[in-house]
Amino acid sequence: FLKFIPGFLSVNKPNGGTILVLDGMMPDFSIKEAIHVYNSGNYDLIVVTGGKIQTGYFIGGYQTMAEVTAASFLKMGFDKEKIISIPGGEYKRDRTYNSAVSLKKWIKENNINVKKIDVLAVGSHARRSRFLFARAMEKEYEVGIISVKDPAYNSDNWWKSSVGVRTVL
Repeated sequence: FLKFIPGFLSVNKPNGGTILVLDGMMPDFSIKEAIHVYNSGNYDLIVVTGGKIQTGYFIGGYQTMAEVTAASFLKMGFDKEKIISIPGGEYKRDRTYNSAVSLKKWIKENNINVKKIDVLAVGSHARRSRFLFARAMEKEYEVGIISVKDPAYNSDNWWKSSVGVRTVL
């Protein structure tokens, strides 16, 4: 059973939404993959969400995880007209859920005509991210999920690396 946990958690069920969402401070490999997914899909926008950064914001110049991820997209040459940053507050708990609530609020306030979104997450975080975004969106918006493989560990024998154990557990 333990051997197959990453496969279960790394669910991959996009729904063909027109908005691709990334939550939090995403690693560069996932941003590159998000650009590829965006370019090969029917997405109109990439939306990045995420709350206050706890460490390093004095020297980094960014206050939120959403700002860091958006800046990374721009540094990689992504079109600034196709990315929206929705910074969140300072949440010690329920960060993903609160990011989803912020996204829902933004969609409503800006009268965005969308019924489906796809959330892109890294590996074992995918199932949880999909669940929390779906819970926040209630039945108003359908939530799909795209799981990006984490190159830091082999999901077939995740228990053999400390990164794999920390990520999966």
